Amino acid sequence: MSVELLVNASPFETRIVRIENGRAEELYIERERERGLKGNIYKGKVQRVLPGIQAAFIDIGLEKAGFLYAGDIATHSRTEDIENTTDENSEQEPVENHGKRTIAPIASLLREQQEVLVQVSKEPISSKGPRLTSLISLAGRHLVYLPGTEHIGIARRMESIPERERLLEIAHQIKPEQGGLIIRTVAEGHSREELEQDLAFLLRLWHDIENRCKTASPGTVVHTELNLYLRVLRDYVDDDVEKIHIDSKEAYHAMKHFAAQFMPEVADRLYYYPGDRPVFDLYGVESTIAAALKRQVPLKSGGYLVIDQTEALIAIDVNSGSFTSSHNMEETGFKTNLEAVHEIVHHLRLRNLGGIIVLDFIDMQEEENKQRLMQLLEKALERDKSKTHIAQFSTLGLIEMTRKRTRDSLERILLQECHSCHGSGREKSLTTICYQMFRDVMAEARAYPCEKLMVIANPLLIDLLLGEESEDVTKLEHFLSKEIVLKSDSQLAPENYEIALL
Repeated sequence: MSVELLVNASPFETRIVRIENGRAEELYIERERERGLKGNIYKGKVQRVLPGIQAAFIDIGLEKAGFLYAGDIATHSRTEDIENTTDENSEQEPVENHGKRTIAPIASLLREQQEVLVQVSKEPISSKGPRLTSLISLAGRHLVYLPGTEHIGIARRMESIPERERLLEIAHQIKPEQGGLIIRTVAEGHSREELEQDLAFLLRLWHDIENRCKTASPGTVVHTELNLYLRVLRDYVDDDVEKIHIDSKEAYHAMKHFAAQFMPEVADRLYYYPGDRPVFDLYGVESTIAAALKRQVPLKSGGYLVIDQTEALIAIDVNSGSFTSSHNMEETGFKTNLEAVHEIVHHLRLRNLGGIIVLDFIDMQEEENKQRLMQLLEKALERDKSKTHIAQFSTLGLIEMTRKRTRDSLERILLQECHSCHGSGREKSLTTICYQMFRDVMAEARAYPCEKLMVIANPLLIDLLLGEESEDVTKLEHFLSKEIVLKSDSQLAPENYEIALL
């Protein structure tokens, strides 16, 4: 598989896209004014302790307080199995095994107004504040340093048993007196000297954080995570990535310096792109982004997907559209579903859709076709680095799945709520507005004495009142025994109107 990364960096926004076999598959966006919080370390103050949900809200100086669960608080009695570490998007996260440890009551761990050092483990999404942890972790290229634990672990995705044993032995040899280590997947094949260099950098970083924390006031950030292009260089560049094209000279030099210091094997894959034509245009990325913001996705066969994102879940509906098979409906549905699988996985990654996802494929009667579809879906999702879980077909013929939500979706980043429909995606028809206006005219005429009334409205509504609804306007005048004067105002939106008493 041919993989390239395109880095479009500017002073106000950085965009990075992963190109697989010529097609944009993953997109990362970071706006300078809205820098992501994940990985940042804050000196916080406990705002509220909630024993009922075993959690606390922590004031870290942001608009929304952070959420700290009791299981994410560092204690000396923790015995979680860090050997079973995942490598989600190359960021290690200990697996919480509640069968092996008991979580102490939150009230015994925290009190209100207490100062606590916390790290953002999950970005704020929609109306929710950031998820926090006091189990601080500092990620390097090959290692993750854990100041609050003495355990040593290794990424689960590293499959070679001899290599796992070799790296674990090195980790035990270089482990500092205080703190634990996690060996990352990218450490495979690297020497002890390289791991020691990585650890030395992380220890210096932690020492600096501790010093800043001593003098920092509550609600202050004491460590900021790397910017987007350096995080991508550290976490997402694997052996599949052949070239990294960067259109900013400043970003190119920063990435070159970072690579020379921490990942020299990647330095020769960095290329500065000085062309006049934007690098995203060159690879057709801009048109791909525009298509990813649309609700309907066409399929080559003539079918299409409909993708609806709500607060509770993501619904994806598969329709055959104009595609018809020469045989029967079962074959038509099966072929459309097979084509839809690859497009669904593509849009899950490109749009970064997470949480609960419900897939409504075209109905199929044959059990063999359903199983083949499930196998293809599982195979297609192997390319996705985000953790997914698929359930079997439900009794209603739906496939339910989950995809780990690590950051806001493309839609939430690039779009905003419509000021007219307020997020519903629909608006009132002119006829509905017209009849609502009639009811308001009647209410005004009954409530206040007047000889006649004036309706001031958008030209579209006035045209309707003078045309199709003119007879109803006359009936209303007779009913009220009052004249209704119509006045057009293009400054008013179609759903807005004013009623004046004359």
